[in-house]
Amino acid sequence: MNPEQFQSVFREFLDPVSKFLARRVELDSVEDLVADVFAVAWSKKDQIPTGFELPWLYKTARYVIANHRRKNQSGIKLLLALKAPVSAPSAEAIALAEFGLAEAWQGLTEKQRELLSLSAFENLSSKEIAKVLEISQNSVNIRLTRARKKFAELLKEN
Repeated sequence: MNPEQFQSVFREFLDPVSKFLARRVELDSVEDLVADVFAVAWSKKDQIPTGFELPWLYKTARYVIANHRRKNQSGIKLLLALKAPVSAPSAEAIALAEFGLAEAWQGLTEKQRELLSLSAFENLSSKEIAKVLEISQNSVNIRLTRARKKFAELLKEN
């Protein structure tokens, strides 16, 4: 991938990657983490599969988030307890607050929530989700079906 192609990828996917991160980390960290994701992308630009740039960036963002959380593990609970929220809730948070969705959403495992989030909020296909999670497309389809079924059952209970 040459610099012009990378610039095109950057411009096209900056907003989706930013939103992906904003739904998963505190808002004041998003800009730095986006920069980290694209720094990794630049250093590995020749390894990004053509046509799967966004799933590759999401996969990279998941690693960046994990590293970020490890760095901030100590003391974050105390800070969160003392700090009042300073931003408006995300669209996802608002949607989940309605009609028992929040309870049903919390009833899912973290892996099920991630699958449903990648499908519903990021609008990724099962093939793209497979790239993000580094599992087979068949596994994604099976797990996604189970997660949807579980979510539907939990919604009926609420």
